[in-house]
Amino acid sequence: MLFSIASVVVLLSFNVGPVLGAFVPVQEQGDPWRTSALFGLKARYELSAVDMDFQLVFTQLRIDPDSSRGYDYSMVPVSLGLSGKAGFLRYGTGAALYSIEAKKEITEGLESVWSGTYPGMYLSFGKDFAVGSNTADITARFNIINFDGLWVGLSTSFLF
Repeated sequence: MLFSIASVVVLLSFNVGPVLGAFVPVQEQGDPWRTSALFGLKARYELSAVDMDFQLVFTQLRIDPDSSRGYDYSMVPVSLGLSGKAGFLRYGTGAALYSIEAKKEITEGLESVWSGTYPGMYLSFGKDFAVGSNTADITARFNIINFDGLWVGLSTSFLF
């Protein structure tokens, strides 16, 4: 009986939903990266003082065609962190892994593939909105990635 009550409490504190947004590079002159759409899944486990946030997203990185040398780039950031509220603002921080893959078709049936996973961290600021018994949020996430500096993720999620 005690196990089933604890399971219900855990499930009621757990919210999950889709994420949509954009990944925006903070670039220097000549940097080839361009703003790219992102989509994925976000989960939040509500604790008393802070919340645990997990996010898994995918983006097909857009790049200046003159600098890509024919490669198509994709990135899958996976992050885990803590967030809290101060007044109307939600803030957070956490660690992330950024898996990047580059593909180029050399000839039909033969392609060149490069991939790497880079550690990083993020700082986030946003606002939650109550939508019935669910939560919608708008968040700016400053991703500091070991391979290429700072990227800003602007996203919205709807947590059930």
